[in-house]
Amino acid sequence: MIYIEQPPFAPWLGFCEALIGCDTVALYDSVQYTEGGYQNRNSIKTADGVQRVTVPVTRSSGQLIRDTRIAPTFDPDSMLRRIRLAYARSPYLDEALHVLGPVLGARHAWLVDLNIDLITQIATALGAHAQLVLTSEMKVYRADKTERLAAICAHAKEKVLWAGSGTRQYLDTAALSRHGVEVVWNEFAGRHPTYAQAWPRQGFVPRLSVIDAVCALGWAGTAALLRTSFDTYVPHAERGAAA
Repeated sequence: MIYIEQPPFAPWLGFCEALIGCDTVALYDSVQYTEGGYQNRNSIKTADGVQRVTVPVTRSSGQLIRDTRIAPTFDPDSMLRRIRLAYARSPYLDEALHVLGPVLGARHAWLVDLNIDLITQIATALGAHAQLVLTSEMKVYRADKTERLAAICAHAKEKVLWAGSGTRQYLDTAALSRHGVEVVWNEFAGRHPTYAQAWPRQGFVPRLSVIDAVCALGWAGTAALLRTSFDTYVPHAERGAAA
């Protein structure tokens, strides 16, 4: 089974579940960089509510994700201080920073390199075994979006696509079926697991960076949470319509 997504920065739990449950995770770095997306930012929970942590980038019209540089103004020490302040009372803060700190401080020049390094280290810490592949290293240049997805699946030798519910509006499951690709909707947003989050008086906030869960549960605890979520859901998951 394969999951395909633009390489996110400090990804949310839905992406991390795919690292644990899928055989392949394809990082879609050969498409246009989108300002305001999750390629260079994500959310954490603080005493003042949800806040963004952002890697500043240099932008030009039409640039691809793989061609996006990290801006010289990026201050990883400042970002780490914000995370440490936000989760100072969390039991596994140091365990989280042990993985995050070296990657953020590695002085990557390109955003995709930072994200791949971070995703790789997160996958290792979670005990995930998904193969990470870059679409920019595949010959999958197709005008039609569905044809490109089918080509990515074929290149990775995968026949089942683990698809986010947000793609329901445009994903042509019948066309993918004709290419021998079955779609399984992962619907993670609707079944987001809960845990003892920081700042409990604010209530539970879903869709945060994995940083939030790891500070609360540790890497092993977060992995167990996601594995249980995946194994419980998959037998009942909805399949895309066949041709």
